[in-house]
Amino acid sequence: MATRRKTIGSNPLDAVIPDLKINNSVKTPLPPEPTEKVIKERLTVHLSVALIDRVKNTVYWTPGLTLASLAETALQQLVEQLEKQRGEPFPPRKENLKGGRPLN
Repeated sequence: MATRRKTIGSNPLDAVIPDLKINNSVKTPLPPEPTEKVIKERLTVHLSVALIDRVKNTVYWTPGLTLASLAETALQQLVEQLEKQRGEPFPPRKENLKGGRPLN
């Protein structure tokens, strides 16, 4: 009886998943390190069309960058800059922000 030939050749997952067999013994991978889960929330803001276009172009031409990561990094850096200028972090809010246009 003829032996059956593999139709796909090598396993395409071998390029993604490392070979765990070393010296004919099976090495089991370590479990992933526990990471602290960051709770995220949606924040909706209105921006100028020109800025939105520039941001989208930046994300498009920067491999691995997302709109969310760009916005989070930019806001984080600006808040840190403002706190540095102030000399200390801003205190917690006494109440929620009011929506809509400012009155002044």
